[in-house]
Amino acid sequence: MNLSLSKEQKVLLALFRLWNEGKKKVRYEDVVVRAFEDYPADFHLKGYPHYPDSGDAVHKPLYDYRKKGMVSASHKMFALTPHGVTEAQRLEGLERGKPVRPNSRHRLERDAEIEIERIKGLESFKLFCAGKKEEIIDADLFDYLGVSVRTSRSDFIGRLETMKSAVIALADTGREDAVLEKVQQFHEYIMSRFANDIAFKSRLKSAHGGVAPDAS
Repeated sequence: MNLSLSKEQKVLLALFRLWNEGKKKVRYEDVVVRAFEDYPADFHLKGYPHYPDSGDAVHKPLYDYRKKGMVSASHKMFALTPHGVTEAQRLEGLERGKPVRPNSRHRLERDAEIEIERIKGLESFKLFCAGKKEEIIDADLFDYLGVSVRTSRSDFIGRLETMKSAVIALADTGREDAVLEKVQQFHEYIMSRFANDIAFKSRLKSAHGGVAPDAS
């Protein structure tokens, strides 16, 4: 039995299908048309069932997924991140009525595996493992997230959510591995030590009060 997907999930699938056809960067208008073609009842212009709706029905979900680290966006061109591809593949399976595969206690999805391997190669992680936390600096936060100081607020938040998801997925595997345990500890350390930097870049309230200006 097929599970009913939300309109937001259908937008991600529309982008995924265009991506699967070789369009690694997709115009906003193409997503609008594809969503309408695949799901005309959900994405038609109000009062005009034969025309696509190019408004918030598609626009908002794309940018919400960007903040979840599943979509990248620049000048109304959109692409899927590895995290987004994994989620879209899961949704496609659900839509086709495929049984949900139970989570393995020792298995990571490919997108999470990529992030964990990247963490293990970071100089800051090696310093952490060597007990040299004092040598980790604020630039290492950006290195950990795979962003730069010029990264937009939305993309920064997206990468933050991606890393959180990867570490949660790692914990859920239940693997007993000293290095992987260090990865989890390292994530917690980075999130705690640079909490104010994260708050500032995310425009959240810092520990000193107030709201940081838009760093996008």
